[in-house]
Amino acid sequence: MVSLIERDLHSAENLKLTQPIPVTLHPASVYLSGLSEGSRRTIRYSLNTIASLLTNGDCDADTLDWSRLRYHHTAAVRVALLQKLAPVTANKMLSALRRVLLEAYRLGLMAADDYQKAVDFPNIQAEPELRGRSLDSEEIRALLGTCGEESAMDIRDAAIMVMLRGTGIRRHD
Repeated sequence: MVSLIERDLHSAENLKLTQPIPVTLHPASVYLSGLSEGSRRTIRYSLNTIASLLTNGDCDADTLDWSRLRYHHTAAVRVALLQKLAPVTANKMLSALRRVLLEAYRLGLMAADDYQKAVDFPNIQAEPELRGRSLDSEEIRALLGTCGEESAMDIRDAAIMVMLRGTGIRRHD
């Protein structure tokens, strides 16, 4: 049985452009043209990925009719990205999707109501990964060993490490 997400993503209520349109009227092209070269590559990849998700690989950013996307499409894309990617990456891609839809609206290819509904989905929330680790006694001794008594900075660094170790100060999660 096909899941609701798969049905929504792959139902090509024909999201493919029926004929090529000038790049000056293509929402993805207009959006990409305003980006720096480095950003353009990254965002094009994101848009190609979204177009492929929506059409089961039949479209890329240039052949998808972005103006036909509606809320059920964008919500399904959000769920699919949430399942496949890290939250930061998925949110970057969702931001690119919103911007292309904004260009479709600005170009008069989407009604305001359709645009507002299509972009009305939340970013993906994620718990930030904690960085760092606890140091064992040998590592702390080795760090203190690098702090000679030759300069004020060495003495300061040693004092900071002793203070942190001695008081048990920890990173706040």
